[in-house]
Amino acid sequence: MKHIIHAYTHRYHPTIQIRFAGELLTSVTGSMLAPFLLLYLHDKLGGSVMLPMLIVGLQPLTDIFITMISGGIADRIGRRPVILFALLLQIVAISGFIAAESVWAFALLYMLNGAGRSLYIPAQRAQIADLVDEKQRVEVFSILSTIGYAGQIAGPILGLLLFHFHSAAVFALEALSLTVYLLLFWWKGTESLPLSSAASRAASAARPAFSLSRFLRENRAVLALMVSTLPISFFYAQTETNLRIHLQRTFPDYLTIIASLATAHAIMIILLQIWLVKRTESFPIKRILLIAGISYFTAALLLGFAHSFALLLAAQFAMTIGEVIGLTHLLNYVAALAPPEKRGLYFSLYGMHWDISRTVGPVLGGWMLTHSGGQALFTLCALLLGAGMVAHQLVIHWITRSHSARKETDASNYLPYQG
Repeated sequence: MKHIIHAYTHRYHPTIQIRFAGELLTSVTGSMLAPFLLLYLHDKLGGSVMLPMLIVGLQPLTDIFITMISGGIADRIGRRPVILFALLLQIVAISGFIAAESVWAFALLYMLNGAGRSLYIPAQRAQIADLVDEKQRVEVFSILSTIGYAGQIAGPILGLLLFHFHSAAVFALEALSLTVYLLLFWWKGTESLPLSSAASRAASAARPAFSLSRFLRENRAVLALMVSTLPISFFYAQTETNLRIHLQRTFPDYLTIIASLATAHAIMIILLQIWLVKRTESFPIKRILLIAGISYFTAALLLGFAHSFALLLAAQFAMTIGEVIGLTHLLNYVAALAPPEKRGLYFSLYGMHWDISRTVGPVLGGWMLTHSGGQALFTLCALLLGAGMVAHQLVIHWITRSHSARKETDASNYLPYQG
């Protein structure tokens, strides 16, 4: 905590300090809302089971669509206006849930919220890459993750109390926190786009008509990285959905176990995130991804075959190692991979693996869980993670060999352009 406070007050640009504050605000209220949102929809839609699931599935679909049509918008008009507009969309969507009653209203609000998130996430990540020195980027990403998980410890308990008192109050608090964040960013947040607005517009005007083949060719490195990360996000899609059913079938006290695992995961992240990232920041990216891949592979097998809470905790620990080392360093790698004028696009394209997996993963995993059981499902996850581990090594090797040096100074092991 002392490290975080010092970083917040001294080490970083004021815009990054606002990101820390905004993450703390929204992580607490967001984690208050998330566990009870399906219950809220279930009650509002007359006890339906399938309608809430279909509505929730609209958000990742919206994210994919928005990414495809406007993935690089933060590179064209700037990070600041995109972040402000994205936060405004989320405020409108979350506020709308308070008064919504019909299926169509909930569906529209979910898509609106998804659009806001798909615009916000790549823009804020690109801004971090713009404003933070290469050597400190991974530290900023790890601090943001730690702050987010810190909010998740207290949030669900507060959300449970408010949900029983007045369910709409949870939405109101989330909308309020987003509004405070928006006002802070509007007040102190600065533009960080490397190119001037005029130069960006001129470059856009001079750009030839869109060609899919040229787009794929020009961005093949980040697209290959995105595809090779799909097994990881597919695994997460199972832990967020079908794991709960698997645990219900395996453990009589599954509700207590689910809550305990979520709390344990958050505590592990808080304790290990910054320390472990700093300890591994000098490692080559290939070694980092190998360690992360082995950790995820182990976690998947343990979750599938565990018959005790101790083994589930071991799985959670292995998953935490993979998340802290792999996902955090991958964000830093994407920042180094992207040309400065295409950081928004690169983060958009790379982040699509989450949207793809969260769209198809629960359905595919649910089908396999129904027909073959949880052990088969998580064995499949382990096999896919093993294949993804090999794919990561091949993709990183290809990127390193096929790209010429674009930066004169290369003090980071992440930078793939080594001439």
